[in-house]
Parts: sequence; structure tokens; C-alpha cells
Amino acid sequence: MQRTKIEAEKFTRNTIHRSHIDQQTNNKWKFLATFLMFILILISYLIFSSYSVKFKINPSDTDSLSIKGSWFKFPIGDRVLLRKGTHSLLIEREGYYPANKTFVVEGSNDQIVSVDMKKLPGIVNIYTNSNNSTQVSLDGSMEIGVSIDPKVMQTGQYVLTVNADRFLPFAGKIEVKGMNITQHIFVDLIPGWANINIDSVPSDAIIYNRDVEIGRTPANLELMEGIHDISIIKEGYQAWDGRYSVKANTNQVIETIKLQPANAKLNVKTIPFGANIKVNGRYRGQSPLVLSLSPNEEYVIAFSKSGFDASERKIRLDSAQEQSIEVDLAARLGKVIISVKPIDADIFIDKKKEGKGRLEIDLPTMNHELLVKKEGYAPFFRKILPRLNYPQNIDVTLLTEEEVRLKSIQSRVTNSQGQILRRIEAGKFVMGASRREMGRRANEVIQNVELTKPFYIGTKEVTNKEFSRFRGLNSAVADIHPSLLADNNPVILVSWSDAIEYCNWLSNKEGLEPVYIKRFEKWERKKPTQNGYRLPTEAEWSWSIRYQAKNTTTTFPWGNRLPPRRDYGNFADSSAKNLIPNIISNYEDGYASTSPVGSFRANSLGIFDGSGNVSEWISDYYSIPTPGLTEVATDPNGPEFGIQHVIRGSSWRHASVTQLRGSFRDFGSKGQVDIGFRLARNIN
Repeated sequence: MQRTKIEAEKFTRNTIHRSHIDQQTNNKWKFLATFLMFILILISYLIFSSYSVKFKINPSDTDSLSIKGSWFKFPIGDRVLLRKGTHSLLIEREGYYPANKTFVVEGSNDQIVSVDMKKLPGIVNIYTNSNNSTQVSLDGSMEIGVSIDPKVMQTGQYVLTVNADRFLPFAGKIEVKGMNITQHIFVDLIPGWANINIDSVPSDAIIYNRDVEIGRTPANLELMEGIHDISIIKEGYQAWDGRYSVKANTNQVIETIKLQPANAKLNVKTIPFGANIKVNGRYRGQSPLVLSLSPNEEYVIAFSKSGFDASERKIRLDSAQEQSIEVDLAARLGKVIISVKPIDADIFIDKKKEGKGRLEIDLPTMNHELLVKKEGYAPFFRKILPRLNYPQNIDVTLLTEEEVRLKSIQSRVTNSQGQILRRIEAGKFVMGASRREMGRRANEVIQNVELTKPFYIGTKEVTNKEFSRFRGLNSAVADIHPSLLADNNPVILVSWSDAIEYCNWLSNKEGLEPVYIKRFEKWERKKPTQNGYRLPTEAEWSWSIRYQAKNTTTTFPWGNRLPPRRDYGNFADSSAKNLIPNIISNYEDGYASTSPVGSFRANSLGIFDGSGNVSEWISDYYSIPTPGLTEVATDPNGPEFGIQHVIRGSSWRHASVTQLRGSFRDFGSKGQVDIGFRLARNIN
């Protein structure tokens, strides 16, 4: 066997040089020091090249304050260091509208940005102790009801007046706290009457207040404040007459009235019967009537009836004498000419058949009942009042039962917010404008359109007050012009999404099925369209506002020539010259920015602000139709997909020929200071 010899080697420990370790440590410290020095230099540069801005916020105790526009914000005491440029300030506080203000930081260290936050509206409930129709007025805005529904009101002082039948009027001032605080105000009205106790001997006598029978003795009567002429009458006794001054809420007990026997009797009849009879100027009742009179006393008996000449008789009776008189009142006649279609329909006056088709008749100048009827037609009824020496012509066309049914369909509805929507019937028309029309844009392609279903559309644009019940307003618009935030002015700076979210909110509030649904972060219109609120389609808007449900229209809402006619709308007039660059120099509408909705004349359908005030969001996606198509578009809703939405109508910022025309159409998706919206709904 061969053996191999292995020699052991001497072990040597590795050696680490101290100088190498020290070198690495020094490098790390140098890098760290350099980095820190760089950071300090950068911070110093940012601080010394920034500008100090102080914010004065009223009220000062905000819930949150954020500044956008720069990543560098360095607070120092009550100031903030900001870089030069444009920044936006967002402030929030419970009970106030969020404040969003844009400001520019310039080369100054004493810049102050002031923001006055506006309180949110308050909710006011008003109650009264009246159990009948009550008129409640707050600074002239009137509502009727026993208890007034909660009202959303801006903070401030208001004059409250309350009027109710049989109560004294109330007037006073109330302070609305705002900030979403609910206030309950109870107005304890003072009764305008007093309880009056009247009795007579003998009892069971008739009590008259002037010419109105109000009870029989004994009676506890409620008489309104004022002077009352009271008569107490019982057959066989002399009539008793008295005058009382009644003070509201102060009860009276009248000493028992002793009636004196009368042994003279007068039986009164008139032709016609039912004439009013007064004795010595005091009312005694209607004929036929038995008057109990005192003997050997002269009486003046007066007779009157509507449609007849008045008459008087003087009467003196002896003791125990009984006499009868009959007075024939002369009729005051007026000629009435009645023409009826169909000509074989029957004519009734005061339930008496007088003829067919055409009737010429003299009638007393008093109210009569006219009835015209024919089998298969709805009867026609009305009251007529002939006039002396003035012939009256009445034309009657009976309607079939189907025509009556169609006519009875409600033409207007009022929703929970007090917004009025007008029913628009179906129809055919041509949407767009001819290429020859002055100012026409390429997107106004002519289309033949047919709407087959009636629909409702708002008569006015949605206001700031109405929209604020759903979502807070952007108070920054008041910096542009204060009127833009007024309660009854149209809401602005709302995007298309804001508008349809309001529609869904209102639908849910009224128990209707919302029209729009959100899919993949995008709002879509449900199919089929539900019964809730929505924006009008472009075809519906054009048919009801531009064409006014007629087959023809004009270039401008007022005609075919400029300038606009007076009171036709709120456009860019001379009062807006400080807000916008281009105006209609020879037009003055009195409003620099938006105006209260309904301030100008409505179109023939009763729809306001279809032109001027604000342009309006449309439900349709925006597109340009293919020119030259001749087929009819039936109930069009616009493209299935898109990015922008149609905007129709001119606004308070528009002054050019193109913008003022009825066919003008634009597009967008974001809110602007001159775009609002109005509501629409399907008719079930």
C-alpha cells in the first residue's frame, strides 16, 4: 500500500487595516453632511424666495382650510409662505357654504386674502291657531295654508304677516338664523270676533244682522269686530231694532229684549216672489211675508229684487187691522242671443226649455242658468247676466265626450318644490337651420323630427334656492356679480352631471323612479325612460321653446331682425358692459348678470327664459347630424355614447347674431357662469 504524506501548514489570521475602516466612515459622514447642507440650502431658498400671505377668514374658527396650486406651503404664525403663482383656497365650516377662492401670489410680503363665508339657509316652520285658509307672507312672498310647509330661507331679518278669516291680522319681524338650523315659529292670532249673548221675551224670535238671518233667540253669536245692525222679529210682535259696537275678543251679554205685541198685520206678496222687503230701512225678510206692525204709525215698505225695478209703499194700519198687498215689480230686461252648434241641440234657461239652435230672448237683468244639451255630447252649463240696453251674444259649441276627455287632461303640474311643468303635445317639425340663415353654424344641420308622445317641461329654469335644497352653492360666483347667487336667479356653475343628479334627487324625494343610473363612473339614461325627472331632449327643447309647438318659427325668438325687442330676454346688454367684452349696445334689459327666473315675457306656451338668462343643459350627447338625410327621426334621444353634451339657448353673456338665434347649439360637460338647466318628465 502506498502512503501519501500530508504536511501541515502554519495558520495565518487575516489582517484588517484600521486606516481602511476610518476612510469608509469619513465618506459616509461627508455624504450625510453634504445631503443635509443641500436640504438646508433648498429650504432656505424656498423660504426666502416665497412670499408671506395672511388669510382673514370670517368667521375665523373654520373646520378645514386647504390651499391648492403649489406643493410648498410653510405656515409661520398667522401667515403662510407660498410660491409665486395662482392658488386656490378651500374653506369649510359647519353651517356655512364651502368657500372656494382663487388668488394670485405676487411679489409682496404683505398680501392679505380676505374671505367672508356665507351662512347656509335655515329651515323655518310657521304655525298658526287658525283652522281655516291662512295667508302667510314673508317679505311679500305669500303662501296659503293652516301650517306652512318648511321653508328654506337665507339668514337675515324678514317681515312676517299673517292674515286669516275671522282673526285680527298679525305683522312682525323674525330673525332667520340660517346654518341649517330649524326654527319653529307659532303665531297666536287674536280672534277678530266676540261672543254676544242675545235673548228675547218671548223667545224663538228670528235674529237678523242687517239682511242676513243669523239665529233665533236665545242665541250665543260670534260677531266680527265692528258695528252691527241687529233686528229681532217674531210674528205678532213689533220688530225690535238695535245697533251694537263689537270689540274683538271681548264678550258681551245683551240685556233681555222684551218684544211688544203688535195688533196690526200686513200680508205682503210680490210678483215675482222672493223680493227683499225692508220696513223703514231695516231688512225684514223675503216675500211672501207677514209683517206685524204697530197701529196708527206710518211705515215705508221697500221692495227690491235683482233684475227688477225697486218699489215703495206707504202703509198705516188701524188697531187690530189686517191688510194684504201685492206688488208687481217691473222687470229690467236685457236681450240675449244664443247660437248653438250642433243646431238641433236643446236650449234651457232656468231649467225651462226655450228652443233649439238659435234663440233670441229678453230676460230680466239678474243671474240665469243656461243649459245646452244633446245626446252623445257633453252638456254645456253656464250662468248668464243680461244687461239693460246691451245685447249679449253667446256662442256655444258642444264637445263630444272624447273631446271633453282630451281637454280635461291636466295642462300643468306643480311638484313638491313648487316648480311648474307645462304639458307639451306631440308634433312634427324641422330641427336645425338653413345654410342661408345669417350666423348659422355648421352643427345646425336640418333634421326632420317627429315627437309621438306628449311630455312635461319646466316653465322656468331651476333656481339657486331650489338647487340649494339638494346641494350647497358655490359662493365664489358672488365675486363675479352678487346677483348670480340670488335665490330666484337660475343656478349656474353646475355641470351636466350636477344637473342630472338633481333630477334623480328630486325623483327620489317624490317617490318616482329615477331616470339616470351610474355605470362605470358614468351616468346613463335608463331604458325604457322612467317616470322621474330628467333633462329635456334636444328635440323636446326645440319643439317646446323654439317652435312653441307650431310648425313654423323665426330666426330669433322675437322675430327675424336685431336688436331684440324690449322685454324679450336677458342678454348681454349695456348694463353688463363691466362684466363682458361684447354687448348689444342698443339694448337695455336692466340686469348686468342673471335675472330672477320669469322676469321677461313667456313664449306662447307659457315657458320663460327659453332665450337669454342662462343657456341650458340638454340630456343628449353632442354630435353633428349627417347632412342631407331625409328620413324622419322619431323621438330622438341623441347618440348612445359621447363625451360632451348639448347646450341650447342663449344667455346673459351672449350678444352676437349667431348666439341669439333660436337654432344656436353648443356643447360641454363642465359648469359655466351662464349655463343652467330646466326639468322635464315623461307623461304616464
